Amino acid sequence: MKTLDELVNYVKEGEEEKAVECAEKIIEVIEPKLIIKALTKGMREMGAKFERKEIFIPSLLISSDALSSVMDIVEPRLGLTEDEKKKVIVIGTVEGDIHEIGKNILGIVLKAEGFEVIDLGTDVPPAKFISKAEEVNADVIGVSTLMTTTKEGQREVIKQLKAADKRDKYKVIIGGAPISQDWADEIEADAYCKDAFAGARYIKSL
Repeated sequence: MKTLDELVNYVKEGEEEKAVECAEKIIEVIEPKLIIKALTKGMREMGAKFERKEIFIPSLLISSDALSSVMDIVEPRLGLTEDEKKKVIVIGTVEGDIHEIGKNILGIVLKAEGFEVIDLGTDVPPAKFISKAEEVNADVIGVSTLMTTTKEGQREVIKQLKAADKRDKYKVIIGGAPISQDWADEIEADAYCKDAFAGARYIKSL
């Protein structure tokens, strides 16, 4: 019999096929919430190792792929009540910028914490952040950039939310190498996140 510890280890090691096979077996005998709790703990351990520079981005990314595949098996069995529905986060990199590593790490950490993450990818027009947030009834919009020349896209997302009278509907967080708290204050973002883990901590605190 495959065990929960085996599943967590397969996910942490990024062994996607073994993780899926294991999940399909233990989902019949272990409550989905217990599986997710164990996976969350495992991914937090991965995040802590990353912060200590004991592992690097490729390890996080393959773990994320394995986690996503396992969650596809586990989540349909959850049967959440309305009060238990996961918070939804829309993330993306602004128009004109194709950098995505920081954004991807945020997505990994948030998924491990039990959030639903809608990743729009890179080069995302401001209006798309808003339309997708409306479509999926999101709680938070995360806007990333790695270039000074494109950071105005973050301001534009907030500007368009205000113009549509929807600013109060979403928390808007921003991040990226050229971004600072001063910039967040200037454009009236809800939070500046210096890295993915700061972003996850802020969202968890809401």
